[in-house]
Parts: sequence; C-alpha cells; structure tokens
Amino acid sequence: MAGGSGSHEALLARFLPMLARVANENGVVCGNVTPKQWISKGVAKGMKMSYVFPKRDPARVEMWIWHGKEEQDVDSAQDVFKHFMSKRSEIEESYGGPLNWDFKGRRTAFSIQQDYPDFRLSDDSKWDYWANRMVSDMKKLDDAFIPHYITERNHD
Repeated sequence: MAGGSGSHEALLARFLPMLARVANENGVVCGNVTPKQWISKGVAKGMKMSYVFPKRDPARVEMWIWHGKEEQDVDSAQDVFKHFMSKRSEIEESYGGPLNWDFKGRRTAFSIQQDYPDFRLSDDSKWDYWANRMVSDMKKLDDAFIPHYITERNHD
C-alpha cells in the first residue's frame, strides 16, 4: 500500500516490530518495541542507542546521552558529549560519513545522530529498504562509538 494511510501511531505499530525483527536477525543493537515513537537500548550508563520516529522531525538513529534533568546531571551528560565531540573525526571516519551533532531544542540531553529526511512512514512500500538501511546504519553507529565509550561505562 504505497502512500499508505493511517495515523502515525498505527503505522509505527506496524513498522517498529518489523524494524526490531531485522535488527535482531542481524545481531544489531535493538531494544523492546513499546507503543512509543522509538526503540531504544542502553549501551552504557546514561547512554542509549535509539531508532526514533517523531511526527515532525526527521526519523533518525542516534546515540542519546541523558543523565537527568538537574544541572549537575546535564553537566555530566555534556561532559560525555564533549568527550565524543573531541573524537568526532575518528567517529565519523569509522561510521563512514558525517553525523548530526547538533539536535535543536534539547535542554537536558545530547545526541549524535544520522537523520533520514527522506523517510516517509506512510510509504510502506519502502519499509524493507528503510528497515535494512537503519539497521545497517545503527550497526555502523554503534561500532563507531564502542572504542570511545569504554571508559565512559563507569562515568559518574
């Protein structure tokens, strides 16, 4: 049903289990499918790898850093983000291209992400393509960060 109809939530209820199946079949980081707009899995303290599908912003795969909403928590998360930022060229070289390091509108969390401005949840004829591409990109993203967050696992 190319150009399929349905609410964002109804389409996600069909797409996310398919995406999770592809990720799990390929041994790529994947969390539990919940009735939300993302699948997320913790990979280290205060860090998650997520597949995100908001209604208005582009879909994305991301490394999400959040330690809490208090000032010291935000400062702690920002320190981790700055650590990754200092490794940006190595991370992007390992990933295979540029990433978005400046997600607008966040006050307490940070992310490094691959955006998909061309993704259309309503076009279910392309779901196989997108699921495979996002899972492949998530694998590359996770692999690009692993050498740089080993020391962050015990970050307090």
